Amino acid sequence: MHWYDWLVFAVPTIFIASLGLESAFGTTPGPGAAAYRDFRAVAHWFDPIFFQYNLIMTLVAVLVVPSLALSYMMKMANRKERRLYRDVPPERRSEIRQRMGRRASFGTYRGSVWLTTVVVLLGSSILLLFKPVSSSAELGVDFGLGANMLMMGPFMELYETDNSSYYSHLVRNLTAFQFGFLGAYVYFIGSVVRAYFTMDLTSNTFVDGAIRMIVASLLALVLSFAFDLLLPHELDVNASSTAAPSTAVPSDVNATTPAPPTPPRPSTGEEPGETASPERSGNDEKLLSKQEVPFPARLSLLPLVAFFLGFYPKRTALGIERIVIKLTRGIIPAMSYRALPLSMLAGMSYSHELRLEREGFDNIENLSNADPVDLAIRTCFSYSQLKQWIDQAWLASHLREDYPGFAQRTGITNSEELHCFFSTCAASHSDGVEQLLSALSADTATVASWKLRLNTLRILLNTNSSQQESCHDPAKRACPGAYSDVKTGNA
Repeated sequence: MHWYDWLVFAVPTIFIASLGLESAFGTTPGPGAAAYRDFRAVAHWFDPIFFQYNLIMTLVAVLVVPSLALSYMMKMANRKERRLYRDVPPERRSEIRQRMGRRASFGTYRGSVWLTTVVVLLGSSILLLFKPVSSSAELGVDFGLGANMLMMGPFMELYETDNSSYYSHLVRNLTAFQFGFLGAYVYFIGSVVRAYFTMDLTSNTFVDGAIRMIVASLLALVLSFAFDLLLPHELDVNASSTAAPSTAVPSDVNATTPAPPTPPRPSTGEEPGETASPERSGNDEKLLSKQEVPFPARLSLLPLVAFFLGFYPKRTALGIERIVIKLTRGIIPAMSYRALPLSMLAGMSYSHELRLEREGFDNIENLSNADPVDLAIRTCFSYSQLKQWIDQAWLASHLREDYPGFAQRTGITNSEELHCFFSTCAASHSDGVEQLLSALSADTATVASWKLRLNTLRILLNTNSSQQESCHDPAKRACPGAYSDVKTGNA
């Protein structure tokens, strides 16, 4: 590593350590002194011990990003190179050493690690360090001076008309933003740890995590405005109850409204002119204040929903997309294309689909043209696993929707197995097509179609096999893109 690569560790550490020193040894400005107008003010908003504990959590959350990248570069990258060197064909081992040598340097991760570190530092600061307050008389971020349009949206007009409702909406939107970031950060840590132990930690992993945290936070913030549609009455009651004790002088409208008659009190054995004791009146006021400030129960679901949006932003976006498609079905024509999903392949889980989708292979047709050596270098999958999936994708792309039934009835799942079956039948002087037909269909209407398709597959497999052998022959080495041509099977 170059000396400037250590700045990704030094800059957050110096910033957070300076806040800790200010909290431990700095003096809080007095009433007559000028308040701090920089980040030093944050150190005096909390109890010193609690604030320093938050600083430690912030530092750990930030430094885990470059630490995992550095540890992977020093330990796990060499293990992956040795595994690939054993798995790939001998004629392509030189490519493994050349490409993996470039990946085993911190310069490959420099830009993505810096981006993710900055995003985590900003998000964790909002979550752990910045405390919103409604006036300058309190210690924290004074939102009594106003907020931006991103945070308030259409509720910005409440700043001049209803300060209590304005602050209520602000806290709710901040909560959604913070817990959306928290959900995305937890998912990011899980994906980075998984990629670390599966030897798949690339710069794309950090870029994907940074984008996920940004998108999830904004998505949770935007959807938090929909909570007014779910519990408008509870929010109005909460805002009015919060504003009632702090209002000392009634407004002009309330002043012109006659006060309602006081209901008669039940007889308590006291004289009419006798006043209640201070203890009793104080207890009555406390009881009344507790009854007049109900907390909206459904509002407690907001952090949970925001965390879910952050943890599963793609599924949330897919759900929103499906809802919009259903609502606009009669207005906007549906846009669709015919493609087979990767879930048709054996052993393909949802996480595997996401990993291959990140590399640009989101359906079977794309994967059938992939290079297994190139994907083995770029992903966590072994060469043999990728070759099996690519061979399955080649066969599925030709059989289309009939592929699952073909694999179930014949036990043949990929192109290599089918080619081996045809070769064995040819060596024993038997017709492999007729044997497969007997297992596939007894309907005379579909036998002719299956017979044509199987003969076509046999011709394509023989052509691809001859091309592959000619490219592996040292006397006929000039075959650029051999493997891709083998898998496309364009005859």
